[in-house]
Amino acid sequence: MQFRILGHVELLLGDREVALGRAKERSLLGVLMLNHGKVVAVRTVTEALWDDPPDHARKDLHAYVSRLRASLRDAGVSAKIVTQRAGYQFLPEDDDLDYARFKKLMKNGEQAREAGRFDDAAAALREAMGLWRGPVVEDLGTIWMEQKREDIDRYERVAGYQALCAVELERRDYRRVLRILDEAMVDHELDTQYIAQRITALNGLGHYEVFDAYWKQVYDRFARSFGTGPGQDLQDLHQRLLQSRDSPAPADRHRTQAALRALPPAQLPSAVSQFVDRADDVDRLDDLYVRSRVGGPPATLIVALTGPAGVGKTELGLHWAHAVRERFPHGQLHADLGGYGTGPPRDPADVLAEFLDALGVAASAIPASPSARVRMLRTLLDDHRVLVFLDNARDSGQVVPLLPGSAHSVVVVTSRHRLSDLVTHHGAFRLEVRPFSEADIARLLGGLLRDTEAERPDPAAVRTLTGGAPQAVRTLAELLPSTGGLPSPAELLLAGELASGTILTSVLWSYHALGAPAARLFRALALHSSPSITFEAVLALDGTDEESTRGALTRLGSLYLIDRDDGRYRMDALTREAGERLARAHDSSEDRRQAEARLLDWYIARVTDAAEVLAPALRRTAEVPHAGLPDFEAAEAFLAAEEASLCAAIRRAAGGNLPRAVTLLRLIRPHLAFDDTGCDWRETVETVLLAARDAQDRDAEGQTLATLARIHDDPDKIAESLEIANLLFGNTRNSRDRSEVLLLLARHAAEAGERDRAESCLREALDIQHSLNEPAQCAAAHGDLGAHLRRRDELEEAETHLSQAKTLYAELGDHRRHAAMALELGLLSRRAGRTTEAIRQLTEAVELHERYPAGHEQTLAALVELSEAACDAEEHGDVLLVARKALGVSRSDHVPVVRALVALVRSLAATGRQVEAWNESRQTIALVADVGDPVRDHVREQFTRLGLWPPD
Repeated sequence: MQFRILGHVELLLGDREVALGRAKERSLLGVLMLNHGKVVAVRTVTEALWDDPPDHARKDLHAYVSRLRASLRDAGVSAKIVTQRAGYQFLPEDDDLDYARFKKLMKNGEQAREAGRFDDAAAALREAMGLWRGPVVEDLGTIWMEQKREDIDRYERVAGYQALCAVELERRDYRRVLRILDEAMVDHELDTQYIAQRITALNGLGHYEVFDAYWKQVYDRFARSFGTGPGQDLQDLHQRLLQSRDSPAPADRHRTQAALRALPPAQLPSAVSQFVDRADDVDRLDDLYVRSRVGGPPATLIVALTGPAGVGKTELGLHWAHAVRERFPHGQLHADLGGYGTGPPRDPADVLAEFLDALGVAASAIPASPSARVRMLRTLLDDHRVLVFLDNARDSGQVVPLLPGSAHSVVVVTSRHRLSDLVTHHGAFRLEVRPFSEADIARLLGGLLRDTEAERPDPAAVRTLTGGAPQAVRTLAELLPSTGGLPSPAELLLAGELASGTILTSVLWSYHALGAPAARLFRALALHSSPSITFEAVLALDGTDEESTRGALTRLGSLYLIDRDDGRYRMDALTREAGERLARAHDSSEDRRQAEARLLDWYIARVTDAAEVLAPALRRTAEVPHAGLPDFEAAEAFLAAEEASLCAAIRRAAGGNLPRAVTLLRLIRPHLAFDDTGCDWRETVETVLLAARDAQDRDAEGQTLATLARIHDDPDKIAESLEIANLLFGNTRNSRDRSEVLLLLARHAAEAGERDRAESCLREALDIQHSLNEPAQCAAAHGDLGAHLRRRDELEEAETHLSQAKTLYAELGDHRRHAAMALELGLLSRRAGRTTEAIRQLTEAVELHERYPAGHEQTLAALVELSEAACDAEEHGDVLLVARKALGVSRSDHVPVVRALVALVRSLAATGRQVEAWNESRQTIALVADVGDPVRDHVREQFTRLGLWPPD
């Protein structure tokens, strides 16, 4: 009895196929056999059989299982389908299952290969691969099965053929390897192992022309697909195979030392055209050279020009080297060390051999030992003035063997590595080459586009796109005549010659120098560091320990793949675009989603902390540690610093992390002014809104509309957003957030003059709060209703609500809102003519602001009201003190300043200080010339009583 699922699902009794009923029953048996010996959950089986399970799926499943059991019994099969807790288990027992046999044969083949029994290994692996008749469980075409089939194909079938090819290569059966690859590995031509096995087989057969043509095809395909050549392992294999062929030894190019000394080496490449003079950097290089010569040079001058890829290190170095070449009569040596490029970095021993050859040493006299070559070079240069230009160094270790010992020589090294060891251990001077300024970009583009009709782009926009890297600016200038405008980052990244000339290729050379942890962090930062990110956020994004994250960041910084400024990390647009491509190619969607979730959770935790400082006792959304923000100003500063990053994070999260995006919007909406921030909040919130509607998440839609209402400047759109949010929260029975929306509706109605509508919303919000245990929201409802009633002169009820709000805020420790309620009660008491009570409440508000600094407007309002109330009570000593405090707090707020000045003048006049009263009154009268009539009339009235208003 044979069960077969490596193709169509079949049950064979001898040569006869046993009928297995309907297609769904056959597919069900295939799913269970695929997991033979394991319990398969009912839910998993349902997902496997139906993309959109019907309501009666569980009932149908029971029926299929019953009929299958009957079919197996009728056929005399010993295998069983056993019902286990929450699932089913297929037990093949003595019956043969081709999938199980495949796995056993694969294991036998690997064991034989490891033991060196290649014939036995080949036989087992051939038999294993012969069991495949087609795609596994070919009958079933659901999404679940397609995903499962893809995994099995990749990790088992393809791996099996690759193992078989590896054994056949050991057996030198190269033709069989090529036949297997051609027949069984279609659609896997970019698999590195496929390529490695094909070129090994072609080389083994001696098909060198086909080998070379195929390698060129591979190289071009990688360049078009990824912007770079094949991986280093493949390139190393390619080189080893080439070296294994027999080739004649190169001719000995013997030249006498006398002839070479008569013609000193002049190896500097030509300098770049359209060089934009970096005057400060050139002056610095000149200064270093002069200082190294003053009083006799004690050591070799080594200048390390470092910076990110494409920033112009080589351009600057060659520009200066050509300018000073006459100072080095014994010549100039040059070597491209290949630290970052298509091939491996150059061996310093090979470079030493070339230098010795250039200095007149015959090939036969060049020592074989690298250390002997170093000593010979230093001996030859001991009394010589030579400029040594080492371009594109991988690291300090590649440079040190090439350093002359003579203090007469000068060494210029360029590298996209910081070369810290060269600086700290060998006294090199590091000159970091910075990106171009907007003025530099304008000059470069002017020269490059001089003979074209292309429109000159805005230098600021070019700098944002290119990061100010000259290589990128030059590439952009090449594109402009054909694009007619600024290209996208992706277009600019891929422009140029695919094999080696694209910006993407250049970035990838730096990327390939990273270790695995730094490379993984680089990809994550490319997706999530826009526009900048703090170390704490990076630590959350990385998901490892602090030491590992700091090490990875240090590595990224040493290669200039990320920049640190003011405690934040940044990545330019093109590097980020390259990193995003790498992330999509190397990281699964789940890995990317988890990294984003970690960062969003960090933002949620930190914003929650800030929100609790700004509005204590608001409900927390997660059990997370506090950030330790010490006070109101620190919390506001945190949100201001993170606003742009929050905006970008929320926009990205809308697609895959909608709940977290909505949570962040809900947390920050009471605490940010969404206008004039430089962040595109409207686009961000509308992106989240579309995602919420696509997901049919009504609560998320309501949260987003409530945030959108704070962004709109059109009163009709504000009202529309709030009304819809109110209805949505009503439908979802989200009373907490509906209460907040009602408060916003009330404020909007009050601003529109709809007082009755405002009061209705406030009372409804308060009714909701009475059924919730939300003291902060309850206090807000009491406070807003009390303030509304005060403005309507319903003072008795207003005082009840304001007092309740004040008590709640005091209990919550929300000192800012506690002070706001004391100010409201002070205003109410003044309106009711209770001056003493007004002074008491206003004094409390001022003292709270002094102890717990918050918004300056509230502090100023409390001081102005207190100065006027004290003046009404004829407590003029207090007036003078409080009014001057108000003037000290004020900025450009003319109306509060005028009111404070009027109180000050009244008190000065009442205490007999007429000269001071006169001087202050002149200042006040000058101010009211630019203020509205009601304020000017108030000043005229008060000063006329005092005899201080000038006659008309």
